[in-house]
Amino acid sequence: MVHSLTGGCRCGRIRYAFSEPPTFRYICCCRDCQRFTGSIGMPNIGGPRRSFRLLDGRPAHYAVTADNGATIHRGFCGACGSCLFVWPEIDGVLYTAQDDVVGVAAGTLDDPALFVPEFAVYTDRAPPWAAFPEGLPRYPAP
Repeated sequence: MVHSLTGGCRCGRIRYAFSEPPTFRYICCCRDCQRFTGSIGMPNIGGPRRSFRLLDGRPAHYAVTADNGATIHRGFCGACGSCLFVWPEIDGVLYTAQDDVVGVAAGTLDDPALFVPEFAVYTDRAPPWAAFPEGLPRYPAP
């Protein structure tokens, strides 16, 4: 079992780590995740807030209203533009409606093979050409 997840942006200015195993792994295909990543959606992996640490750098961030109506913050590297966080902790403040978790873009992991999705959400918003692993549970927008 993985006991440390590390990752960061493309240019290396922002680094993060989770000291506990991830508690969720999913693909979100909502329009906001599509726009954030420029893809079919965002593969999310994350875990308990208590285990998340920014090791280097300070992400830029902005607030959006998600498809479910919640206000969330998106964190990214202001230098290279890498999409990094959903619900980021910045200077000790967790910008989330879910106080107990922090999610990161799985593609920013040092070892992206550690991301194996458990399910996909907002799949009715994914483009028709989107491919999902066979047998992956899929859920449309609520």
